[in-house]
Order: sequence, then C-alpha cells, then structure tokens
Amino acid sequence: MLRDREGNPVEFSLITNSGNKPRERMAVMIQQDLSQLGIRLNIVTLDFSSLIDRITQTFDYEACLLGLVNVDLDPNAQMNIWLSSASNHQWNPSQKTPETNWEAEIDRLMRAQASETDAIKRKSYFDRVQEIVWEEEPFLYLINKNALSATSPNLRNVTPVVLRPQVCWNVERLSILPEISEIRP
Repeated sequence: MLRDREGNPVEFSLITNSGNKPRERMAVMIQQDLSQLGIRLNIVTLDFSSLIDRITQTFDYEACLLGLVNVDLDPNAQMNIWLSSASNHQWNPSQKTPETNWEAEIDRLMRAQASETDAIKRKSYFDRVQEIVWEEEPFLYLINKNALSATSPNLRNVTPVVLRPQVCWNVERLSILPEISEIRP
C-alpha cells in the first residue's frame, strides 16, 4: 500500500449517486486503477438527494463523482459553477470573497463577459476562464460520451468535437458557401 510522508496509508472515499450504473461502474474502474498504484479508494453510493446535501450543505466528502452538463453556448449559463460565491461552486464552497487569486480572476472575467457587448472581447474573457480552469484543475474531467455530428457540405471551417455543442462551439469561424446554381445550356 502507498504511504504518505508520515507513513499513513493513502486512502480516500469517493461518493456518487446510487442507481446510476455508469457512474457506479466508473467508480469501480477508478478504484481498480488506483489500487494498482497502492491507493485505496472507498466507494460510497448515496441516494441523489443525500449526495446533493453532502456536496452543497454539509461538505462531508473527500471526492465526488458526478456529471456537469451544459448545452448552452452562452457562458452565462455556467455562472452558478464558476463564480466563487455561486451555489454550485464545488471547490472552496460558500465563499463570501474568493479564496484564491485565480478564483477572483474567474469572477472578474465571468462578470466582464456577462456585460460585454462586443462578441470578440466577450469570447476572449471566457477563453481566459477556460485557460485558468485548465491550469488550476478544480475539476477532473474524466469522460465524454461518443458524439455523432452531421453538417451540410456548404458549411465551412467545421471542426467537430466531443463536447456539446459538437459542431457550433466555434461559431465565430463557421461560414456557409453560397449554393452553386445548376448551369443550364
């Protein structure tokens, strides 16, 4: 078993919602992978309301396996996650003021993009938010579902990705070719 500097076994608990078979299977896979490194993972399944209570009220957990879904192109739909004072802000929860400098910067950028009318500036604010999240990793993004996308051959600069929206994530770069008229003699 892997031990920390003080000689304690490296062990933690992971909560997830019971009855969600894909998450339960994923937790077991994580447990098996960590055991190969000598880390003990204790899986705790809870009914959904108890899980939500733990991650939003009592904060009685070490790690949580849950899914965040956003289908809205507008970053304002994510304010309840990224603002440090937001109800669904899962790291350093219940803050009156940002706990870290990078959270303060995300707060500033999210508020700036929300009030910006210039689309290019607004996108640059949220691009920086995404860079900070990548650098600081408040969440570990584990998986994305397979995605199938189809577009018209007239749509240019399409670069499908697995994240939603699979095709329109770079809408500012998309263009449509004019229809080619049939040439008649």
